[in-house]
Amino acid sequence: MSELKLQQCRVDGRYDVLDCLGRGSYSEVYVARDVAAADGAPAMIVLKALNTYLQGAPDPELEQTLIDNFRNEAVALDRVRHPNVINRLGHGTAIDLTGRVFHYLVLEYLPGGDLNALCRRRPLKLEGALFYLEQVCSGMEHAHSRGVIHRDIKPQNLLLTADQHTVKIADFGVAKLGATDGAITRVGTDVYAAPEHHPLMQTGQLDTASLTMGALHLTPAADIYSLAKTAYALLVGEPPRRFSQRPITELPAKFMAEPWGWEVARVLERATQSRPEKRYQAVGDFWADLREASLPHTRLLGQSNGPVFAPEAEGLNEEDADGTGGTPPPPPAPVFTEKTGPAPAVADRSKDSQHFRIVVPISTASATREAAPPARRQPAEPPARRREEASAHASLRPEPASTHPRRRGLSDRAKKWLVALFLIAAFAGMLLATYFYFRREPRASQTPTAPGAQAGRESPVGREFVATNDVNLRGQPNGQLVGKVPNGSVVKVQAVNGGWYQIQILQYKRPKERASDADQGWADKDFFTERQ
Repeated sequence: MSELKLQQCRVDGRYDVLDCLGRGSYSEVYVARDVAAADGAPAMIVLKALNTYLQGAPDPELEQTLIDNFRNEAVALDRVRHPNVINRLGHGTAIDLTGRVFHYLVLEYLPGGDLNALCRRRPLKLEGALFYLEQVCSGMEHAHSRGVIHRDIKPQNLLLTADQHTVKIADFGVAKLGATDGAITRVGTDVYAAPEHHPLMQTGQLDTASLTMGALHLTPAADIYSLAKTAYALLVGEPPRRFSQRPITELPAKFMAEPWGWEVARVLERATQSRPEKRYQAVGDFWADLREASLPHTRLLGQSNGPVFAPEAEGLNEEDADGTGGTPPPPPAPVFTEKTGPAPAVADRSKDSQHFRIVVPISTASATREAAPPARRQPAEPPARRREEASAHASLRPEPASTHPRRRGLSDRAKKWLVALFLIAAFAGMLLATYFYFRREPRASQTPTAPGAQAGRESPVGREFVATNDVNLRGQPNGQLVGKVPNGSVVKVQAVNGGWYQIQILQYKRPKERASDADQGWADKDFFTERQ
């Protein structure tokens, strides 16, 4: 492994490199400060450098392929400009301290981390997962409309802004420009990648229909497959490893018990079919079904004194419920598009009769008046009799309440006193709650907690963890490299220092790259999950 020497350096006389954020197979990512940033432009940026020597000296053909892919990422980012896609701010070619020439891209800095790390720290609720998925679907639909297929959608490539309210799609390094151009090559992460990304790995029962088909071409359905696997990870809080290279058929038991469990599983199953033509063909269709499946089932609203407005109610048929004779139809569902113009027509409800539209309740008084038969008209009474009854009622009518100004003033004063007493009581309650909070919590707040765990849980020291990615092993935190922990290897935590674990490698997932690599050192704790 031969890393670029860029720490504490200025690249191209403009970008001051501050720290290394990570390394991939053939690229290194640094956070830097743009000393020549124009007014209004971000000062903090990300510098993504291509390093073709990270895995050893490449052959000329591989090196040219890596350079083409790096240029392809820049072209894809320029073609896909969207609020939910990371921005490319520049590019260039420079030389590091050892004299090695490298190419780099200048990208938008997103300090909020990625969705994978966010889910590990705290599982997302349904509303939170849908909040982020809507943004990802919006960005992907725009990319597809521009002829760009990402091919590597996964939580690690979905980055967050500092406030963690906006998610942006990153890493277009293996994106394909033009959905039907060229043969499919093997890319992506096995857990999230569609089967067509791994044409040599597909196994199973012989499908004779495929013998008469031509060569596969990439379509947006490949990204929809990865989107569905990502949706599973966000909803469940763990990667869909047990559904690797096969459709998602169910969620864990506690999620299937939710009112939305079966409907969401049905949408994910369709989106992760092995054959692309059986999946959703547009991101907007996938999101519309996923959003509708997550909505709570509408329960019929009945009233004792009025009619019930529902398709099953007596005297009201399906046609009335659609707006021809009953309640008006709902407004059109939102779609992902940047075009302006008339809204699309409302979808036919008969195609999906399992979900009912919201029933608007009618007030009891109005329903009673509409349901009650008209009163029978009484015969007119003689004028003299009406005058006698009016005088008798007048004698029994109570005296009107006094409107003396003094009584009205006392009422206003009482209201003001009540409001003042309420505010005083609320303030006193807040002070009391604050007192008990600070009296009970200080010692607990000073106790360090294990990564990804809540306060009060036992320390990770002495426990076994599994690497979730290839992790660099260092002699000290942020020190020199002494080895590598392969993805899936089993380690034991010996000490904790901030965001670093001192680990002992117990079991390698694959053989060492170099015999001299150490078996013990410090590694970033965000790349480990506790062994089950």
